[in-house]
Amino acid sequence: MKEPIIVTIIIIGSIALVALIIMLVRHFEKKRTEALRAAASEMKLEFSRLPDPQLLPSVSAFPLFSQGHSKKAFNVMRGKADEIEITLFDYRYTTGGGKNQHTHNQTVVLLKSSLLDVPPFSLKPQNVFHKIGKAFGYQDIDFDSNPIFSEKYLLRSTDEMVVREVFTHDILKYYEQRPGLSTEAGSGRLIFFRASKKVKPEDLPQFLKDGFHIYTLFKQHPK
Repeated sequence: MKEPIIVTIIIIGSIALVALIIMLVRHFEKKRTEALRAAASEMKLEFSRLPDPQLLPSVSAFPLFSQGHSKKAFNVMRGKADEIEITLFDYRYTTGGGKNQHTHNQTVVLLKSSLLDVPPFSLKPQNVFHKIGKAFGYQDIDFDSNPIFSEKYLLRSTDEMVVREVFTHDILKYYEQRPGLSTEAGSGRLIFFRASKKVKPEDLPQFLKDGFHIYTLFKQHPK
């Protein structure tokens, strides 16, 4: 008689634990949304908590948004500064399934301008799997002049020759001194983020400022 009771208690306890976790997640997400709304107001940006159905289709060509499933862009902030259209948002997607499922959350800055004339490229921190892949022909654009950059980052593009011209000494040094950044560009747009890292609301102004600085570096590349 005791075993069914113990099983019932375990089941009820498990359900209660899952419910508690869901409640806590929703509580912290609500607090983050409220803080982001306030941060958007301070930065003179429009804010929308709800998922944006138009945003993800517009950026589907970027490698970040081609990964995984269950994709969602939310807590969206929009605005404009001179010639730059600004979009800042939380982005969530899932890879794998079952016990191997993993959800990735990051804050993304998207900057769009007709003055940004760079070829499509993807830049992200290099890991051991990338280094193994290089031995089998996986593309990585390295710079003999900047071995630290080449060691820390994986740079890929369909237009390697032009990308080599775009990545000036100043750009290479900038990324050398800031490990962990990810940047993708193409069609007059640039996105900036740290993979699987959500930015705290109080850090958003500096995060956006960093995005503007990166935009300026690439906008000034030699024609």
